[in-house]
Amino acid sequence: MSSYNFITESATGTETRINGKKYLYFAGTGYFQLNSHPEVIQAASEATLEFGIASATSRSISGTTPLLLEIEKSAAKFFDTEDAAYLPSGYLSNIAGLKALSDMDLYDVIFIDEGSHYCLTEGAMTVGKPIVSFKNRSLDDLRIKLEENLKPKQRPMIASDGMFPVWAKIAPLSDYLTLAEQYNGVIWIDDAHGVGILGENGKGSYEHAGLKSDRLYMGATLSKAFGAYGGIIPGKADFINRIKSGSVMTGSNAPMNAAVAAGIKGFELVKNNPMMREKLWENASYLKEGLKAIGIDTDDNSRPIVAFAPGDVANMTSIHQALMDEGIFIQFVKYRGSGSDGVLRIVVFSTHTRDQIDYLCHKLGSIELL
Repeated sequence: MSSYNFITESATGTETRINGKKYLYFAGTGYFQLNSHPEVIQAASEATLEFGIASATSRSISGTTPLLLEIEKSAAKFFDTEDAAYLPSGYLSNIAGLKALSDMDLYDVIFIDEGSHYCLTEGAMTVGKPIVSFKNRSLDDLRIKLEENLKPKQRPMIASDGMFPVWAKIAPLSDYLTLAEQYNGVIWIDDAHGVGILGENGKGSYEHAGLKSDRLYMGATLSKAFGAYGGIIPGKADFINRIKSGSVMTGSNAPMNAAVAAGIKGFELVKNNPMMREKLWENASYLKEGLKAIGIDTDDNSRPIVAFAPGDVANMTSIHQALMDEGIFIQFVKYRGSGSDGVLRIVVFSTHTRDQIDYLCHKLGSIELL
């Protein structure tokens, strides 16, 4: 028996084929749907034809290609940093980043938001330093934990997601920075869901909060807003050199050339087309207005995710199936931060039309939610 109930049988888009049927698709995290953009696909195809699938060796030996040099240059330019490191997956960015900052002797104890993504928690475990969890986005609990667990002259690493993927809540980064300055510590965020969609230029959670500081570090993925694959860590040259000489990059094969080329094109499209971000925000606001009109409470913001939990597992399963019967696919997901019963989760793209959003709201409004 398969562990996977839903098999995607086409490129994802506003309409996607799943289990042999085409659905109006409000799931996944391809916020601009660049993962099926013809220019991204063409770039990936051409790179494969020219360079093959991959180099079959690590970058520290002979695995570095012109594509890898170009994507790191593109990332540094996008985030306006001295340099950037590209990794085989976003999952690895937290491990590589936290290890590099530990090697630079910038912190002694890791304080991690308990709602953070699994890879951030697992990345912290690889460093070998004390780990203290604090309640999700709770400044009061973090302050208490800092006071209770830091010995004199010890410095904290405050680690968190930038935007949490289930409820689209943003970490209180300005307050974290104040605490980091107070204790001479640093901040690391996993900004997988923030980059590309948050901030005036899409630079992510730090830009959204209007923050710049030498105490701020981040890692992210290109698999969501940028329509590609792989981890990215931007930063100052000395920090990035630590990443590139660290065990994660020297011990892993260079990434597939198709993914690298897709990432280069993804950076280009996001940077040169701010209207995609504006359309995403507009669609998110329009969706939330429609959901409020049918009695579903949502936050007043332009983030493209809405999660709600009407009743128990049986009720949410019934709602999910009822929408599928109407040709609509949203997510019923149990994930970090969703609670034990899970949530129904809707993700809107910049490519959805108002008619498609209206259809979702109309059909959802016709279902008995409780």
